[in-house]
Amino acid sequence: MRTSLLLATAAVFASDLAMAQANSRGTGYNGALTNISAARSFGRRGAAYPGGEVGVAFQNDLCNPGTMNIEWRAPMQPDHPKFSFLVTKLVGDRMIQISDWSYNKHAFLSLNDDGPCGTCQQPPAGGAQMGPRCSDVYANSNNGDRRYLAPPSELDPWLGTWNPVGSYFDVGDPQTGTGAADGIRSLVTNGFDSVKNRVTIKEADLVGVTSNLFFQIHVIHEGEPLVNRGNNTMSRPFGMNWSGASWSASTSGTATHGTVLTRWTGATLADAANGNDDGRFQVAVKVTGPTNGLYHYEYAVYNHDNNRGGAAFRLPVCPNARVSNLGFRDIDQNPLNQWTATVSGGEIAWSAPANNPHNWNQLFNFWFDSDAAPVGGAASIDQARVGPGNLTISVATQTPGFVPNVWLGAGCGNPTASLLANGAPTSPNPAFALILNGAPNTGAFAFYSFGAASIGVGPGCTQYLDAATVGTHGFLVTNGLGVATIPLAIPAGFSPIDITWQAATIETGGPVGGQFGLSNGLTVRLAGSGCQ
Repeated sequence: MRTSLLLATAAVFASDLAMAQANSRGTGYNGALTNISAARSFGRRGAAYPGGEVGVAFQNDLCNPGTMNIEWRAPMQPDHPKFSFLVTKLVGDRMIQISDWSYNKHAFLSLNDDGPCGTCQQPPAGGAQMGPRCSDVYANSNNGDRRYLAPPSELDPWLGTWNPVGSYFDVGDPQTGTGAADGIRSLVTNGFDSVKNRVTIKEADLVGVTSNLFFQIHVIHEGEPLVNRGNNTMSRPFGMNWSGASWSASTSGTATHGTVLTRWTGATLADAANGNDDGRFQVAVKVTGPTNGLYHYEYAVYNHDNNRGGAAFRLPVCPNARVSNLGFRDIDQNPLNQWTATVSGGEIAWSAPANNPHNWNQLFNFWFDSDAAPVGGAASIDQARVGPGNLTISVATQTPGFVPNVWLGAGCGNPTASLLANGAPTSPNPAFALILNGAPNTGAFAFYSFGAASIGVGPGCTQYLDAATVGTHGFLVTNGLGVATIPLAIPAGFSPIDITWQAATIETGGPVGGQFGLSNGLTVRLAGSGCQ
């Protein structure tokens, strides 16, 4: 019996190791954020307001809910926690990063107090470790201390590893040590302005902002398994106020676990890692519409702890879908390093230039409009650098995978009328209707057919209706705004069928017979699904 129990325990332990990253120390190794607070402005620099930059810092409270001592070694020893910082703003309904790729705080001493995790079990190495159930607080002055802030590019966020030899602390700013890579701390911060290396925000991104600002802190422990990282990231609302001479910061709301994208109300979130070999990307998406027959897709993609970074963001799309208004935003807004968007072969792809990968602790935005409705699918993120793991990470999200109303081609006339649907013709959908947009107070005939065609009927005019099955739906008159509605309530259990629609608007001297203009053609896929 005892042998069987030992074998079972060994099997569980081996399974746990197999599911973790290469340097996992096991599930007992578990550091946690318990609160983030106390936003503080340290000053500004640059041109006159609002052309400068402001430096900020925040406080974080931590504890050890695990069963193992967490290493908390001095800065020139690599095994200690590192904190990353991020600031975002909700603009309209788009969550954007407005902070720079902020320097990381290297934690150097644990006070091992009692706190949210319980009564502290003092570790054998004292302040060089955090014992089980022990707690500590890093004030904003501590997290804003430039002697312990270093570039994020030096850190592998997935493994939590960092090499002090040749690091920013080692060589200084500028070089002040005895050698470029001697492992001796040489950083001197005398002469730094009040913003340098702190979380930096452009004043232009704060003008007129009275709400919808959020900050995030993420703590990284070398060797902490992925299963324990759900409590490593927190976000919280805060505010910034310009007095006319200086900035002040204030914290509001409550701190919650999860990335700042959890603050994007109504968005759908999912994340995925590169197996056990590299870290996670999180994809948040919100789809709105249709408006004028088009759905608007907004994606916010956060590189949580993926060391290799992203080189492309790709989405499947119906080959016959219309795609327009493609957009992209990174964190520097440098027009010379923007990602480029293409639509080809059933895919929308944004590709990075060589000098602007999607690095960890950065949030990028992607958006577009399409007549394809959203379905469950997956985004593909290509890795930017050579390293362990797959070339691509797949993250569940919503993708433009169903064209419910197929645009067959443009109409003709002056003005040219457009025929659009108010949504997807699913079954049941009692509110489904076609909308005709044209000249105000104008008559029109609506036609349908059970097939589609492409027949030239006048200068620049095409009939999209199948002449063999064409029927007349009725006569319409647009209102004072130029809008008329064709109600087409779809009952439950309706059998799928494709019906093509086109409207002929009454127009003196029109291109068809001198009397009519034609709308675009639109095939409505009643109770249909898929691309086409």
